[in-house]
Amino acid sequence: MNSNKEIELKFFVNSDLSADAVVALVDQNLSDYDLQKFPRRNLKNTYYDTENQQLKKHGVGLRVRWNGESYEETVKSDSETEGGLHSRTEYNVQIKSENPDLKLFPEDFWKEREIDPESVQPSLLGVFSTDFCRIRRKIISEGRVIAEFSFDFGKITVGDKFELINEIELELVDGTLKELLEIAKKVVENDALKLNLDSRSKAQRGYELAGLSVPPSAKSFLLLDGDRDALIREYFKMYTEHEQLLLSRFDLRSLSVMTLSAYQLQKLTNDHNYNMIIPVLLELERMVADSQGRREKFIKMICSKPYLLFVLNSYEAIYCR
Repeated sequence: MNSNKEIELKFFVNSDLSADAVVALVDQNLSDYDLQKFPRRNLKNTYYDTENQQLKKHGVGLRVRWNGESYEETVKSDSETEGGLHSRTEYNVQIKSENPDLKLFPEDFWKEREIDPESVQPSLLGVFSTDFCRIRRKIISEGRVIAEFSFDFGKITVGDKFELINEIELELVDGTLKELLEIAKKVVENDALKLNLDSRSKAQRGYELAGLSVPPSAKSFLLLDGDRDALIREYFKMYTEHEQLLLSRFDLRSLSVMTLSAYQLQKLTNDHNYNMIIPVLLELERMVADSQGRREKFIKMICSKPYLLFVLNSYEAIYCR
């Protein structure tokens, strides 16, 4: 068994470029690093839960993966997410068949989440599947593997419904958060990729597609007290959380919280980038009831290189002190 604490950035690729073209652009953007290339792999995954989602209710995702040679089962905890930056605990175990076996994971993992694996095991069933191809690189600087890059493309499937997987992941290995953000800045340099930060896991998207999970709703905006640095962190968290909420459910409440948070951050930081962002958010709020039009304009904003660099630089200023 192996376990780790994942820290990663995830981007959705909105361009119509082929997989080879996407990876070629990323390789070009990361030319300052040594890249160890791996053969592309087709990965077939089934996500399991009980009929009443006992695992999901306790913040656990359970997956069995077939990589063409062997089966591996994985449990993951809910991620701690701020915008597109998130971390979570994960355990992986090799198994002999497509049937998951909960007793192979640490007892403490289940105890911490108040789950009895023996009672859950007989009730497990396949909820949805993902079938995608992964192209992977190790990103090396001065002999040290800082991070891994992967591009996944394929589908999430529930019955006859599906959603596309078209995402780039940058996962920290033996580097610092600052180094991971520097890599991310190089990745977003090419506008042709049309990237946006997207912290939603494949599991979250699968549960939503299956109708077993309601996308989270907007929270109320709150004026906060505290010292300047703490306020910047809290308002930025509020801002990025609602940016991500809009990717699952586009509503005016999340737009309003983003706008009000941006006003507070502008006053606290004097960052001129908010002069670019706030007018767009206000325009989106004023648009007539045309959710698709609003969403398209929103996606265009968050996919722009200036916006992505602004968010990544903000992460660095707030979390890399």
